[in-house]
Amino acid sequence: MNYKLYLFLLFLLCQTSLTNSAYAQIKQVSEEEINTQKVFIDATKEKILGNYEKAATLFKEVLKRDKKNHVAAYELARIYNVLDKKDKALQSIKTAISSDPANDWYQMFLAELYEDKGDSKAAAKVYDKLLAKSPDDPFFYEKLAFLLVKAQQPEKAIKVYNDMEERFGVHEDISTRKHRLYLGMGNKKKAAAELERLIRYAPSNTDYYHMLAGFYQQTGDQKLANDVYRRILEVDPADVKASIALAGQNKGANSDLGYIDELKTLFEKDNVNIDLKIKELYPYIQQVVDGKASEELTRATLGLAEILENVHPKEAKSFSAHADLLYYSGDKNTALIKYQKALELNKSIFSIWEQIMYIQMETGAFEAMLPISEKAIDRFPNKAQAYYFNGIALGQATKHKQAVNSFKQALLMSRKNPMLQVDIHNHLATEYFVLGQHDKSDQSFEKALKINPNNHMVLNRYSAFLANRNEYLEKAKSMSARANELAPNQAVYQDTYGWILYRMQEYKAAKEWAGKALSNGGENSPIILEHYGDILFQLKETEEAVSYWQKALEKGSESPFLEKKIADRKLYE
Repeated sequence: MNYKLYLFLLFLLCQTSLTNSAYAQIKQVSEEEINTQKVFIDATKEKILGNYEKAATLFKEVLKRDKKNHVAAYELARIYNVLDKKDKALQSIKTAISSDPANDWYQMFLAELYEDKGDSKAAAKVYDKLLAKSPDDPFFYEKLAFLLVKAQQPEKAIKVYNDMEERFGVHEDISTRKHRLYLGMGNKKKAAAELERLIRYAPSNTDYYHMLAGFYQQTGDQKLANDVYRRILEVDPADVKASIALAGQNKGANSDLGYIDELKTLFEKDNVNIDLKIKELYPYIQQVVDGKASEELTRATLGLAEILENVHPKEAKSFSAHADLLYYSGDKNTALIKYQKALELNKSIFSIWEQIMYIQMETGAFEAMLPISEKAIDRFPNKAQAYYFNGIALGQATKHKQAVNSFKQALLMSRKNPMLQVDIHNHLATEYFVLGQHDKSDQSFEKALKINPNNHMVLNRYSAFLANRNEYLEKAKSMSARANELAPNQAVYQDTYGWILYRMQEYKAAKEWAGKALSNGGENSPIILEHYGDILFQLKETEEAVSYWQKALEKGSESPFLEKKIADRKLYE
């Protein structure tokens, strides 16, 4: 709109507000009135431009010239409110109302100011008057009830809602608000009655029944909840939620198997939403994850997951849920197959990619993990875990420089995940060590320990690397001892400590720790077996030493000097 035209129209509006005569009447306008109107227009212009202090000064000038100019008083009140001068805003709006008490906008602004000051009772009184004047305006009912609740007068708020329903009829929003108010007042009987009113209002709407059943469950009255679920099935026999609820009414530690058996019928229906099924399956998956499920319960849950998969063969969720159960019940290989099927159906869920790579890492399938991690990076370039797994796969493929780059990228993206950062630093340190960059390797280990000084995996690996450098043997010994203290009975950690003692020529103590490693599963490790043989040789137990070297060879050792040690019955470095 043309600015001059806008000011002209504004002038006409102001002129209308400043006179009590009708357009049909002809009245001579004084020079003083014209000048007052000019000041009003200037004040409005400054307000539009955002010059509030100047606008306030001009509106005050208008009121000085015309004390009954309620429009100027209203505008001044709004400016004071913007300037956070609440007391002056209240004074000005009250001036406006004294000249024009019938103006609803002025009254509502007064209530707003009271509410801003935290005086909800005063604000409610204003809306009470507005409602008495306009009983057909639903906004006034809702605002008054809201203010009464804020003023901690829930009984009065309920009365307002009752009056509103009497005038406009039953409405879901109003009934649920009353329900919550009664519940907050501790009146469960009336809280339930409000939901029953909704049911009577719309007896075919099962949503209201579910609200009532849910209320009874929350308040601990399962019997009444079950009664409502039975009523739902009378209205809609195909209601799955009600059927599931009734099937699980006796669910507990001694009846989980029976409940799962009842669920089979529902799981076999392809018209039942898969999310509802997974919701019922999840608690049992969690029991398996936490190691709390018996073998029988685990088998029953797996059977349910298999039904889910067969009924919903195009849903990634069904294969993923089945895979979770298989993984945590110990069948990692089959779990991997199921996760891969889930990935075929839906490539947008990163957690599935992550689980696949995690299993591949656990099972040593690094060759397969490399292309998967590369695809994961392409699809999820902001996921630190994708670069992390890629770094591990590259390291296993002896592409150590590329592995370093992937781990560095993973670090950049994992700043809010300190646990992952520790693991990344640990692997990055290994890659630097392999590349002969020992200073950088040490720095990465130190960064990991700065985040978590008690990470036994980092302490063990760091100490193992330091054991190869004579000047750091004491530090290595201290770290390895700490790792064994934090995680006792770990064969790998005990072997590391034994090997450090060997490097320090403390052969008897080394034999003791290497023996502990063998007792904790180390007899299957060619490295631990060879280390034990080396220690025995230093203790002049040559026959026994050769015997353990032979065992190491039989277990698939790739040590370059092992066969020569056996043949020559002597050590080689």
